[in-house]
Amino acid sequence: MMMFRNSALRGATTGSPTKFTKSTLSPVSDFTATKINNQQFSDYNNLPLQLALTDSAAKKLTSLSEEENNPKLALRLVVSSGGCHGFQYDLKITSTADFKPDEGDSLFERNGGKLLVDKDALEIMRDSKIDYVKELIGEGFKVIESPLTKSSCGCGSSFDVDFEKLEGMGKDKGEGEENVKN
Repeated sequence: MMMFRNSALRGATTGSPTKFTKSTLSPVSDFTATKINNQQFSDYNNLPLQLALTDSAAKKLTSLSEEENNPKLALRLVVSSGGCHGFQYDLKITSTADFKPDEGDSLFERNGGKLLVDKDALEIMRDSKIDYVKELIGEGFKVIESPLTKSSCGCGSSFDVDFEKLEGMGKDKGEGEENVKN
């Protein structure tokens, strides 16, 4: 997904062609640059379960935390069954006081932005990218890339999980084996 700076399309109104370059396009940071490794849980291959929090998402969380004078402000990612594609995610503002590592919660931090995710949601949403987007219909936090998503609805919050791909991730060391980092 490419987000355009407001000046990127100005050439189209003057009749001259617009040349898109790195200076006119503002792409969402790639996964490698924005990923955050989980220090609590790893997968069956001892690889850390990770998510990516874009610069704009981290900045918005930091800004909200400062506006509300609440250093414990965090975003929580919840996955539940439902929606038109079988699963749905919900991103809501919460507090790190709700962080329960003994119940499987993970806390991700990037540039001051905090993200809470429980282990089940992390397994399904692993390697996903969370962004703060501004669109004509509004603005908010959104999962913009999720490699285990087979399909999703138009609203973007309901999705279908590629269970074959998910199961394939655990085959090297065997199913049912849990790796927890202490």
